[in-house]
Amino acid sequence: MSLTSELSNPHSTVSRFMNAHLPATAQVTADLRGRLPLRPVTIKPQSAHRFDYRSLGRAIDRRLRVAFGSPLDEALKAGVLYAPIDVAEASTPAAGAAVRAVGAALLDELQTLASAANGFTALERQEEERLARLCFVASHFEEVYRAGLRPGNPLTNVKPGAILDDLLGEVPSYVPEDIGQQMKLAEAEEALGWAATLTADQRICAPVFSGSLDVKGADADYILDGRLIDCKATIRPDRIGEKKEIHQLAGYLLLDYEDTYALNRVGLYLARQGRLLTWTTEEFLRLLGARRPIPKLRAAFRKALTNPQPPPPPNPTSTTQTTLFD
Repeated sequence: MSLTSELSNPHSTVSRFMNAHLPATAQVTADLRGRLPLRPVTIKPQSAHRFDYRSLGRAIDRRLRVAFGSPLDEALKAGVLYAPIDVAEASTPAAGAAVRAVGAALLDELQTLASAANGFTALERQEEERLARLCFVASHFEEVYRAGLRPGNPLTNVKPGAILDDLLGEVPSYVPEDIGQQMKLAEAEEALGWAATLTADQRICAPVFSGSLDVKGADADYILDGRLIDCKATIRPDRIGEKKEIHQLAGYLLLDYEDTYALNRVGLYLARQGRLLTWTTEEFLRLLGARRPIPKLRAAFRKALTNPQPPPPPNPTSTTQTTLFD
């Protein structure tokens, strides 16, 4: 199970560890929401059609990775590898072959994008629109890796002989404008504009940790100059900071067993509000109710994951009603 899957299961080793050692997620949530304006300006997609927010979220994450000079990651590569197999089984071998060709062309085009020296690419309008569409199509492949080939994934509709431009042409018209507006917000200094001055080695996208394999794979969004940042493209910032989201951030922090990345801050980037909210690692853990310093928490987390204990049995439920009088 992945980190997110483990956190979705209240009886998993990860969930039980977090609830025991870092229980005060409500304190982090309250602090986070207290730093947001009552009604923050929020970018929303504009269209009469129903929006695919899940794919849009992955697309803006991918677009930011392109800006930071890392257009490809293992999740996308794995999705491109698995998708043709899944489509061939669900449809026809010819459709699977078309998906394979589309995936290969997608990786090739993303790979050729020059990384910007200042962390943000400056593209002409048509180039920017095509890049937004590429990122949206990439989200379909990434989803295959993370959740399998779900019904409704556009890859299930690929026809034999289709090419990359066919899928790009099917991307909803609201996508380029929506991604473009979020990128404009990201370029502000108080958002992610400060990262433009970082060197390439200070901008790490899709980092994996020494403990990632202990949860069957876990990759975060970005590490920027020692800051562990998770990107959230929500239109409801008042709902940000759910228990699972906070524990996911804590999980990434603790999975860096040997402190390889020397993480000094953790936080969330709200892409639709252009706001970066961070805490020092010590402040974050204190708000969560930690009673141990981070090295001991990491050691305990590692022990729990490598030597998991079975969950306690449920309390037996009596089938007979006791009386007040014997």
